[in-house]
Amino acid sequence: MSNVQVSICVDDAHLSKIEQIAQKLQSSGMTVTQTLANIGIINGSISSEQLNHVAQIEGVETIERQQTYQLNPPSSHIQ
Repeated sequence: MSNVQVSICVDDAHLSKIEQIAQKLQSSGMTVTQTLANIGIINGSISSEQLNHVAQIEGVETIERQQTYQLNPPSSHIQ
């Protein structure tokens, strides 16, 4: 079971309830690291197996996996 970093967008009709949605996400197994109420985004991590479950929570519009990229250090041979 691997955890993935996600950003969850809350739909406009539920922006006023973003804190309650964040609590529901936590109850569903998500570790909420940041709630951006002004723009309707909740960031955190969750097991990849739980993604479909949290997508069913009322107010969740979209779930995006966060992408990461690691550059090689400047002293490496490949640049």
